Amino acid sequence: MSIYKKLYAGLGAGAVPAIIAVLTSLSLESPDDIVFNAAAVGFASLIVGAVSGLIWHWTTDDGAINRAYIVSSTVLVILVLVVASLAQTQFDDAVLFTVPLAIIVAVVSAIGTPFVDSNERLGNWSTGILIVVAIGLSLALAGQGDQESGSLSLPLPL
Repeated sequence: MSIYKKLYAGLGAGAVPAIIAVLTSLSLESPDDIVFNAAAVGFASLIVGAVSGLIWHWTTDDGAINRAYIVSSTVLVILVLVVASLAQTQFDDAVLFTVPLAIIVAVVSAIGTPFVDSNERLGNWSTGILIVVAIGLSLALAGQGDQESGSLSLPLPL
């Protein structure tokens, strides 16, 4: 199978958590609007999806989920969690926000990539629409809703 088809499947699977992450990050109070904004979160999600697609391409020969894909995807989830946790070294309370989003992004991308690749109903159009919506939301909402604060966190309830 083509690497492009697998990469496209990964991007499509990564677009779903990208949309979730972008909409979730709107209520974020961030100490750095350049690093933690909707665009950064959305594009990071798409990158994780693309990596998942590459792993899917490198570990599958017959299109079936195998042990190599499961192990590689588990390593990807762990790496994403490590990167998300490293934000704590730069910002107060970062783990409270980044780790749950990282889990959503990595797990949905890892599980969704084989599904998108094997499901003919999802096809090129719907996958493409998901990717375009994720990129569009990421760019359109990049500076919206986030406010600078001393920590990376969700606002306190009233």
